Amino acid sequence: MPVNTKAIRKRIKSVSSTRKITKTMEMVATSKLKRAQDAVVSSTPYSNLLVSMMNDLASRVADRSGFPLLRRAEKPERTLIFIVTASRGLCGGFNSNLVRLGRDTVRAEIAAGRKPVVHMAGKKGIAAFRFQEIPVDRKVLDLSDRPTYEEAERLAESLTGPFLAGEVDRVLVVYPDFRSLASQPPTVLQLCPVGDPGAAGAKAGEAKPGAPAEEFLFDPSPRAILEKLLPLYVRTTVYRVLVSAVASEQIARRTAMKLATDNAGEMVTNLTRAYNKARQAQITQEIAEIIGGAEALKK
Repeated sequence: MPVNTKAIRKRIKSVSSTRKITKTMEMVATSKLKRAQDAVVSSTPYSNLLVSMMNDLASRVADRSGFPLLRRAEKPERTLIFIVTASRGLCGGFNSNLVRLGRDTVRAEIAAGRKPVVHMAGKKGIAAFRFQEIPVDRKVLDLSDRPTYEEAERLAESLTGPFLAGEVDRVLVVYPDFRSLASQPPTVLQLCPVGDPGAAGAKAGEAKPGAPAEEFLFDPSPRAILEKLLPLYVRTTVYRVLVSAVASEQIARRTAMKLATDNAGEMVTNLTRAYNKARQAQITQEIAEIIGGAEALKK
């Protein structure tokens, strides 16, 4: 059966156009990644020092009853779960991995006898939960690609408000933890009650915060400082969650678009080879027909 060279040319043109798009998206993701990575890296020293101070202050305060963010329910009944996903696709398994972890976290809370209250960021996650018929109590659609501290402050208030009001007993955050360019695992972070401040700031390869790394002198008292530091810690943690999510999304998109670009290039090469073979066979057949016709005329 003869090969349709016209169809092959058309497919080569289509794949080449797609390759240009994926290459452009890869370059855009790389540009955005640099900015998001700088935001994560620049916030790390401040966050690590804040974690050390939190650990030291918590060890110096014996009575924690006056700190609402440290309140622990003897038998938690309701858990607020905030799941961070992206609003755009074309980023590999980024969204699906977060949705899967969020779904498993919701089911784990139900299995433990607690009622989950789901807050979701990102259109992709919201659509996935709607498809899986998991109710979302609050949808956050206005997260930007350039998170600011003011945005993190507003989000922190919306997450800690139900906890401080006694409407929920715990606040969990499901997000991609940016550890390096090669590792951004989906992670569940307990935001409230504040029990292990180091969980949000520790990175792979760093010492886990236990005893304080440095000795601090406090003025005024540790209790007075802790009252101001706890809300600051929560806001800083939420800010790190946002910048980590943005950086992880851009890494996933850059990787996915690079793979798509490479695959498109390989497909164009294979199609070009197939086109050349088909064209060569067609020319050979035409030459054979001409020679055959000439021989017939001689007879």
